[in-house]
Amino acid sequence: KYPEREIITKVLRSLTSKWLSKTNAIVEGVHYQSGTLTFDQLRGNFITYEMTILDQNGENKKKSLALKASSQEEESDENDDGEEDKDFALLMK
Repeated sequence: KYPEREIITKVLRSLTSKWLSKTNAIVEGVHYQSGTLTFDQLRGNFITYEMTILDQNGENKKKSLALKASSQEEESDENDDGEEDKDFALLMK
């Protein structure tokens, strides 16, 4: 079984470049240097970083639903009787 320090080092080395600044901060930190950094602390650091920094940079934006707009004109005036207004009111509800 690997000591926790070796596991943490392997995890830090396997991260992609978007984690580089956080990885550098951890490696230069007091807990890592003294060997007191636990895996749970490392995980907490990464979760916090992901929720704050990466979300602000748009790395983890959720997909949103957007409706397409149409610029085509009606070929006929079938909706002159107010049906379009009823449809719009129904949509707004």
